[in-house]
Amino acid sequence: MNIRTILFICAVSIFIVTLTAIASYYLRRARRSSKRDWEQLLHRLKNVDRNSIAEVALDIIDESGQRRSDEGSALLEPSEVWRLVGGLDGLEVLEANCAVLIDLVFYLQQWYPEALTAAEQLRLNAREIEWNIGRLRSAQKTGKLESVFVMYAQPAVATYYLMTQRVLAIYEQGRFAMLPDLRDAL
Repeated sequence: MNIRTILFICAVSIFIVTLTAIASYYLRRARRSSKRDWEQLLHRLKNVDRNSIAEVALDIIDESGQRRSDEGSALLEPSEVWRLVGGLDGLEVLEANCAVLIDLVFYLQQWYPEALTAAEQLRLNAREIEWNIGRLRSAQKTGKLESVFVMYAQPAVATYYLMTQRVLAIYEQGRFAMLPDLRDAL
């Protein structure tokens, strides 16, 4: 072997070792960042009483999301809906959580491209909730909040309930390890 061949092999070896070191650095960084991003997303979720949300939602819709029309539907009194939801403040918490639900699905999209359509549907649902809460804010300004609260609050809660169920279903469908943490947070 001549000296040029030895130098060439050394240069290629150094190049390969350098590329391997760079790749491993960025791989470790991406894994740490991904875990940190997940934890930050869960931390952004504000605490809500899941049982109260389900009770209010399932008063007007069934588990599949279809509007109920049986004699057992829409039985909750406005004052009871107000108490279960936490009033306008409780609805604003749901509104803030909608953005996090969308982000959770976009986060999942890194590994599960099928989540894109779900994210778009969640975005539409979030707009519907914003619209309902906007109507309630307007009613509050005019002093008519009590008379229209159930009309706008209950559909907003039902939509939020369906959004959480959809997010859980997507994570379950993909069999992702983060599902237990997500169930606890939602």
